[in-house]
Amino acid sequence: MVDEAERSLHDALSVLSQTVKETRVTLGGGCAEMLMSCAVDNESKRVLGKKAIAVDAFSHALRQLPMILADNAGYDSSELVSRLRAAHYDGQSDAGLGKLRRLSAMPMF
Repeated sequence: MVDEAERSLHDALSVLSQTVKETRVTLGGGCAEMLMSCAVDNESKRVLGKKAIAVDAFSHALRQLPMILADNAGYDSSELVSRLRAAHYDGQSDAGLGKLRRLSAMPMF
């Protein structure tokens, strides 16, 4: 038990040390995936032929990741992901599922 506590303390100190050294973060809650999905979706409008279908499918696949996160958390994934997508197209590039859930006290559209 003491060994496990020592390992846990070592892990915590390592995380703290790395956080102080590297302050950049990646936004979670499907934010990065939705940002990439929107970028790919915008580019798909410029692609011709069968490649456009593949690009569109890739954009759709990226949107599935926030949906899986929402499903696993027990939320209404369809509602949350559609709101997340709308937020990103509205210019809220830092929006993630957590931010939307905090705002869920506001009335749904």
